Amino acid sequence: MNNFEQQEPRLVNPDASGLNNFFKKVYLYMALALMVTAATAYIGATVFAAPIVRIFSSPISSLIIFGIMMGFVWIFSSRVYKNPAQAFGMLMGFAVLNGFTFTVIGLTINFGLIALAFFTTAFLFVGMAAYGYFTKKSLASLSSILFGSLIALIIGGIINLFFFSSAVYFFLSVVGILVFAVMTAYDMNRLKALYLEHGEKSAQLTQGLAVSGALNLYMDFINLFIYILQLFTSFSSRD
Repeated sequence: MNNFEQQEPRLVNPDASGLNNFFKKVYLYMALALMVTAATAYIGATVFAAPIVRIFSSPISSLIIFGIMMGFVWIFSSRVYKNPAQAFGMLMGFAVLNGFTFTVIGLTINFGLIALAFFTTAFLFVGMAAYGYFTKKSLASLSSILFGSLIALIIGGIINLFFFSSAVYFFLSVVGILVFAVMTAYDMNRLKALYLEHGEKSAQLTQGLAVSGALNLYMDFINLFIYILQLFTSFSSRD
């Protein structure tokens, strides 16, 4: 999600206040995206429930929506450093699209289970993000492992859409939680390194980093939540 090469950072701007302000902006954008997703999911469940359920009841239409969302992310990544304001609007649009996919979750899963999964996600996300921020080590070496794991998760998830297996569903949920927990630490560590390397070279670049970082962390949180919720529903169905 960035145009920078992975490398050890040169501390061109180690000013703590600048770094803190940068991450305040990142988490503000991330929080706004999460709130937009939650609000859209609520509207979808209360106003547009029937058509949304029809769309997502088919594996083919689900794959089409997934493809649209991946295309959205690709366009975002090509725009974020050229036009951060436009990219921010795209982030909010992506959050809306994601919210409609979450409508199905709100309609089919008990609210108590959703709340439990959300708070579990929040605690795990905060812990892994804190590790990524405060560790003295670079986590750049995890890049290829995480990329390969993501591809495996996507392929496994697509196959399981057509040939559903509860055992595979459970296994993918556990692996997904592990992958996105590590991804959260990795993205936080990389974002800090990028800011220290390139931050404050220009206001546009810093803003682009903030919007890009917000999308990465937003997607980490969303995916953690999905896999944790899948795991909880697997346990619930076995009771």
